[in-house]
Amino acid sequence: MPPIRSLVAQLATSRPGIDVVRQPVAAPLLIDRGSGLLYDVERNITWLQDANYAKTVGRTADGQLNWYDAQAWVAGLSYRGITGWRLPDARAADGSGPREGENSADGEIGHLFLVAGQRTSPEHLQLTNFQPYTIYWYRNEASSTEAYAYKLVGLRQGRLAKDPWGGDLPVPLTDQVLAWPVHDGDVRPSLLFSVVSRVRTAFTGRTDIPDSSA
Repeated sequence: MPPIRSLVAQLATSRPGIDVVRQPVAAPLLIDRGSGLLYDVERNITWLQDANYAKTVGRTADGQLNWYDAQAWVAGLSYRGITGWRLPDARAADGSGPREGENSADGEIGHLFLVAGQRTSPEHLQLTNFQPYTIYWYRNEASSTEAYAYKLVGLRQGRLAKDPWGGDLPVPLTDQVLAWPVHDGDVRPSLLFSVVSRVRTAFTGRTDIPDSSA
């Protein structure tokens, strides 16, 4: 898996002038906090490092969810004792939008790849379970039947039917449709979970047991 900072060249459309923030010497904007948590400094949000956690914990076989199920799953998620997760927001940092378009850094997912992901700590920070042919849900509704979503190929922010596979006219998709949980603030595993985790590891020898109440 390539580092996050190198994914943009693969995902962006082939045109000059992609708005990627680059500074020669600057503090990192995306920090690996350990325990599978990544902190976006500018947006003050924490991401799961696992880009398809619904699959990891067996919520669905491939991790795909419609918008309604994605909202419910993320809202009820407990990760390493942390609750209060949500879907990412499609609006810009100043609250404007959502705006549609390619190579978009407005929403939180676009910001992750085009801005924060270009200045990471450690430098070669990687995601897990990442697939480029993916569409991620935003929490914002576009209409009674559509919600905003982010297509990685083209880094495009736009609209998608809330249930792409249902209704009289299912949407023909070649990309998987996933939910990527995000949490407000800089969060860490609860002390209780950390203690229980250490005890469990001591008895089982395993460190990869996922924690989810979903």
